[in-house]
Formats: sequence, C-alpha cells, structure tokens
Amino acid sequence: MRIAYLGYDVLISCLQALEESGCSVMKVFSFPTDDEFEFSRRVEDFARERNLPFTREAITLDEIHQLKEEGCEAIFCAGYPYRVPVDHSLPIVNVHPSLLPVGRGAWPMPVTILRGLRESGVTLHKMEAGFDTGDILLQEAFPVGPGDTLETMTGQLRIIGARLCREMAADFSRLWAAGQPQGEGEYWPCPQKSDYTILETTPPQETERILRAFFGFDCYLKTKEAEYRIVRGLFRPERHTLPFGAVRTRKDGRRIYAVQGGVIEIEANWKRVEA
Repeated sequence: MRIAYLGYDVLISCLQALEESGCSVMKVFSFPTDDEFEFSRRVEDFARERNLPFTREAITLDEIHQLKEEGCEAIFCAGYPYRVPVDHSLPIVNVHPSLLPVGRGAWPMPVTILRGLRESGVTLHKMEAGFDTGDILLQEAFPVGPGDTLETMTGQLRIIGARLCREMAADFSRLWAAGQPQGEGEYWPCPQKSDYTILETTPPQETERILRAFFGFDCYLKTKEAEYRIVRGLFRPERHTLPFGAVRTRKDGRRIYAVQGGVIEIEANWKRVEA
C-alpha cells in the first residue's frame, strides 16, 4: 500500500518495518528537533536516499487531500508532536506508547515510572480529533520492572511498535474495519519541569524514580544557591554527611551530587548516542 509517514528518529524502526512490509512511502513529515535529545536526521536520510519529499513543517489538511489524490492509502504517525488534521477519507494510524485508553497524552512513559506502575505497552489506534481517543487497532503490553528507565522502555517501544506496524500493514483493511472503541480513558498531562526537579525535601525513592523516568533527558537538582542540570543520572543509596547538593568529582572525572539518602552519579563511560 502507498503511505505517508509522520515521525522522527526515535521510532524510525516503525518506518523501516513498514517499508520492509511492502509499503511504498510517498512522503516523510518530521519536525524541528533540538539535536540534543531528539533527532530527525535518520528519517531525513531515509527520505533523501529514496528521493522522497521530506519536510519539517506541520502537515496540513490540504496536504492530506493532496496525498489522497495522489493515491495515498494511509498515513502512519509515530512520535509526531504536531496536531494532525483528521480527514476520515484517508485512514491515519497513530503509534502510542501506552496501553490505551489509560495513558493518553504526549509523554506517558515517564509517568508510568513516576507512578510505580508495573506494566506499559504500545497501542496502534485510529487518529481522531480528540487526542489518543480513536479506535484501538492493535495493542501489546510489556512489563515495567523496578530497574527500568525511560531508555529501556523506549527500546521496548521501538521493537513492539515495529512489530505492530508490520502486522497492521500485512492486513490493513481487515484490522482497520475491526477497530474497537476505547470507551472512558485517562489522560496524563505532559510532565513539567517540577516533575523532574529534585529538591532537598525529595525522598530517596522519589529521586530514584525521577532519574529513571527521565533517563536520557535532563533532570534538575535545585538547591537554595544553585540549580544543576543532570543527564543520565543514577541514584546510589549511601550514608553521608554531605550537605544537599554538594558536588564532588571522582578520579574518573564523574561528578557526584549529594542528595537525601544517597548520591547521584552520572552513568559511567557515557557518550551521547543519537537515537
């Protein structure tokens, strides 16, 4: 089938899976990324290598109509932040990182860890005007353990999302027709800075969850005198008499931050990897 794709590098596995399943990609839509935590270079390379149109501008209703006129049969969306105009003449499938109808919203994975939940999943659903409310097409759960981080959950999302996209592409018409209404759901607001800021009053268990929930992105340690930006921080329980927020540098160059009930250290041998 002929499709258009909306997304960025974090779920390029879905784009690759669709092509491997025989889909002919007509156009790739992405968005401006910060090139620090989010990237779109690989999806742009995918389009360039195949001489496909590529844009970082938000898709419009006119473009959806144009795609339909040019023979597009469906749009697949995976990690696309712009609001997509819904036109029921062209099926639009969204890859969502939670077990809908629970976990509607732009970034449910950190919330899963912050709430101490033990299960998450991936849902393919029909795009509707209401965020993440469309009929469920395919869904797969995965366990979330006490050692999981945003990064390990994202790894599951890549694998399962690609698998579900292959399944959807292989039997699109039947699965689309068999979509199941979600019913009542639960919307999770996108985390704000206060959700990933560690204070002197933050209990050790919450500090550990914050660091896991936003691992790979930035967290903040805020004292009365300063605010530290922490990326890929790990909580280590430890007895100490250091004042909150005290910073030490180990022989290997890693910084250690004193917090309630332990210390935060930066992952060893960390080098930024473009996802």
